[in-house]
Amino acid sequence: MTVLNLTTFDQIRGVLTVSPADLPDSVLASYGLEDDLGADLDAWAAGWSSVVDAGQSRLLRLYAKYFCAGSVARTAQVFVLTKASDGSNEGQRSDADGFLWLSETLLAKAAGFKDQFLEAAGAAASSQRMTFASRVTPARDPITEARS
Repeated sequence: MTVLNLTTFDQIRGVLTVSPADLPDSVLASYGLEDDLGADLDAWAAGWSSVVDAGQSRLLRLYAKYFCAGSVARTAQVFVLTKASDGSNEGQRSDADGFLWLSETLLAKAAGFKDQFLEAAGAAASSQRMTFASRVTPARDPITEARS
């Protein structure tokens, strides 16, 4: 499935290195990436849908891929779990800090493509970057702490 004809769900999963089993199309569709990406592009690249220059079009596709992957990575701890064991107990948990780092890295890469696009289009590069932060911390560690 495509997102505004700029990227596909498979490309987003490829950047995040997850399979369709881990992140199915139905879950990606529920993110509403078309709305987020469209609103973002409308804010800084008016007329983006009518770009005909091959180089600028490629930069838009790269921006879309990393912007969408970065947006999804902010919530990756919900759908990507890692196994952990203390020897006698085993469970699955997420790596919140790792996914926040991944999201920041992907969004920074998208911002780089945005700056390149703006430079190629003759506009001033953006100096302001949006920062998104979120954190989920469980009340207890299900591996090492018993239920009360």
